[in-house]
Amino acid sequence: MQNHPVLLDIHTHCISSGHGSRDTITDMARAASIRSLKILGISDHGPATKGAGSSSYFRNLLLADRCRFGITLLYGVELNILNEKGDVDLEDSLISSLDYAFVSMHHPSFKTDHTLNKKVCTNAYINAMKHPGVRFLGHPDDGCFPVDYKQLLSACIKYQVYPEINNASLKPDAYRTEGFKNSLEILSLCKKLKLPILLSSDSHGKEHVGDMKYIFPLLKQCQFPPELILNENIEFFMKILGLSKMCMPSFTSHSHMK
Repeated sequence: MQNHPVLLDIHTHCISSGHGSRDTITDMARAASIRSLKILGISDHGPATKGAGSSSYFRNLLLADRCRFGITLLYGVELNILNEKGDVDLEDSLISSLDYAFVSMHHPSFKTDHTLNKKVCTNAYINAMKHPGVRFLGHPDDGCFPVDYKQLLSACIKYQVYPEINNASLKPDAYRTEGFKNSLEILSLCKKLKLPILLSSDSHGKEHVGDMKYIFPLLKQCQFPPELILNENIEFFMKILGLSKMCMPSFTSHSHMK
């Protein structure tokens, strides 16, 4: 598993996320090309994140280049879940116009009148999954927002949403809590449920685009099936997003997911 090339990375942030990066989409695409990715997705934070782009930024992405440096570019958003009802920080019509959306929980965007517990956070995730265009759960490993993983992943199957294994959550200096333990639980349950997962760098800027090095040991430890890793099969990945190959360069998939 450690020697497998990373074909795609779609949870990345450029300067428009408002924090942690000074790099442009062009900078990110150049880095992805150097690292031999086939697909790069830009998923900047929604407007509830301080300093992030407004609705007009995401609307203008519809006009952005689809291919740079031989890399296919996708444009999405990392939505902030705002409350237990699953409200998010972009309108449904705009979410649907993008290639994909993550739903994630962050402080201080998420508000609740109740104790922050598994019931509240699980309900928030599941309700947010109902928004059109949502295809991925962003860093559901974060122990700051505890969830019932059996209930959450069962809902993923129902709504055709895929959980992320987030490399940034596994770094030694990660600010999220319990990332290692929770990622192992997610992997174990997804293996039993035959639910595909997405591997993500969560790179804020060009430095860590395509970097999954902290994820690979967990996949090996769990003996996680390669056919359940969306990054290993571009055809299936594009199919679940309802996208054509656009300017896709030639590629070779490393699994036989149908």
